[in-house]
Amino acid sequence: MKRKVVFFAFVMMLMFVFGGVMRVQAAEVIQVDRFMEKDNKAAATGNALGWAKILEAINLSDDSTTIQFGTGKYYVDNTLKVPSNVIIKGATANAKDSELVFTAPKQGLTTEAANPTSPKYIKNVLIRDISIRYEIDPVIMSGHAYAFSLINFAGDYKDDSTSLAEPYERLDNIQMENIIADGNEQANSIIYLGGIKNGSVKNSEIRNSNLQSGIAMEYCQTVVVEKNKIENIGRAGIVMYRGNGGSGTKQISIIGNEIRDWMQRYGTQHFYAPANMEYSADDRKSMVDGGIDSYGAANNNIIIDSNRLIGGEGSNKYNPSNIQINNTERKKKDPQATDLSLQHEVQTDKGGKIVADSVDATLQKNMTGYTAIRLSGAENVRVTNNFVQLDSYDNFAFMALYERDRQGVKTTPKNIIIKNNDFNASGRIRYPVRILTGAVNKSRGISIENNRFDIDGLVDNYYKVMVEVRNPVELLSVTDNKASWDKQINGWVTVADTTTSNYINNLLIWGNAGTKKTDATRVLNNTMPSTLRIAPLELPNPVTPFIGNLYTGYADYKVGETNIKGMLVNNQGRYQIVMVVINGIGIKNATVNPDGSFLINVKANNITKDMQVAVRYRVNGNETYDSEMQVKITE
Repeated sequence: MKRKVVFFAFVMMLMFVFGGVMRVQAAEVIQVDRFMEKDNKAAATGNALGWAKILEAINLSDDSTTIQFGTGKYYVDNTLKVPSNVIIKGATANAKDSELVFTAPKQGLTTEAANPTSPKYIKNVLIRDISIRYEIDPVIMSGHAYAFSLINFAGDYKDDSTSLAEPYERLDNIQMENIIADGNEQANSIIYLGGIKNGSVKNSEIRNSNLQSGIAMEYCQTVVVEKNKIENIGRAGIVMYRGNGGSGTKQISIIGNEIRDWMQRYGTQHFYAPANMEYSADDRKSMVDGGIDSYGAANNNIIIDSNRLIGGEGSNKYNPSNIQINNTERKKKDPQATDLSLQHEVQTDKGGKIVADSVDATLQKNMTGYTAIRLSGAENVRVTNNFVQLDSYDNFAFMALYERDRQGVKTTPKNIIIKNNDFNASGRIRYPVRILTGAVNKSRGISIENNRFDIDGLVDNYYKVMVEVRNPVELLSVTDNKASWDKQINGWVTVADTTTSNYINNLLIWGNAGTKKTDATRVLNNTMPSTLRIAPLELPNPVTPFIGNLYTGYADYKVGETNIKGMLVNNQGRYQIVMVVINGIGIKNATVNPDGSFLINVKANNITKDMQVAVRYRVNGNETYDSEMQVKITE
């Protein structure tokens, strides 16, 4: 009798704890082999139905559930929906041991967040240790557009008529780690993330998209993309479309990835797109999206750090899309023309001009180009410690910065720091750095600091400069960079003459060094051409390019002395405070004198020759620094 009372009391306690309802806890691990057959392509339809049964079991539980794949290949011929509170994992830490293979031209993994009639909020999803890929019969694929993604975790897509200021958050805590995602050149994008509050893609292999990107993000608030290998991509390796990041802790972090061979297929599609066909073949808009790309608008608070971007087929070869376009256009002029192979090599004369019977030079400039990192419609961005190697005759730029205006939402590049990067190119590059419009936020404009540039081949802009500016730029710092080259580079900065209003209001330029590999006596001018106007000289007309204020300067220290001595030439009272920074740590502030000179007492800091010492200029004590100057230390 006593035992019955105790048991009854225990049951009553459970009913109280769980709100009067007795719940049966579902299995914490669901073995996929109970519902899906592996290593049998003919089982694809039955396996899709088996996944639906797995979801039925999961929906009976509020607990987190692990969907455990075994070793082998699991074929499915339909989209698989992923619910909340699941871990989808392979059999071992080797992602190749468990393969999920989609055989139909449909979305691969997706969720009910995109359900147009009754979307669900999806949270707490982890996918790890598994290979996911397309293997669609080419005959079946030929009847379908490349309009689906291998992994599509996004809310219902909102087209351009939707206000860009209205995020559409539908998912949270979405994680992918140690996966192999292979689009087999059949997926439009490999991974598409939209409306995600928090998420990550880490330590994964992402490869073989068709026309679009490796990882695409839209309206994502905080996402970490880290230590992935991304290769053979139709368009951009990693793209932030619009509305990504934000204020405070909302941030997009792209760190430690290796991206190879982007922009492999989309160039042809773009060249013949209906909107581009309005122009003549010699005057169409080029396609130069980046290996890491901000499309914009409204991308804010982005870290791009310690990535490796390697693109191009070789310094004497073309982007594959350009060969295809050239073959098409040649046959329009001459139906008997012979197609050039994708391995066709550049044929140039001594001056670098393309010779006859090669790719059409005028046409080629308006086709497809390699850009390593593009910041269009982005603000508050740090681009640091990245390595870039571009080997092609179709290199466009290491860095390109543009304004983006979409549906009334305009984002101008501002508070952009490009620092400590290693930029390398061979063949030809149009613009090592190209800037179209720049504003200021927190006293920072666009800062290009302490980067290394190495170029073997042509720099193919008009004035042969490292940085070309078009449209108004409020504040540009080009400081302490190093360049080496083998052909012709004349200077660091120019303002292009395009018959519109182009200028840099404030240019800070110092500490840069350049060496021609075949002539060590050759140096780079700060600005080009020599006729470029420096205000406040009266301009002959409103479209004459000019620089409003040109600041140069220096900072020196001799080991054992008391002060760092420096000068900011042409200061005119703009910069009031200077801070000394030793090995990356801010030490103390000093006042800049009205003539631009300053002294900073560092006697107690025991500075030696091998220390990294810099000074940072501030407009006032409340703002972040505008530009950094390396201190020259002598003994």
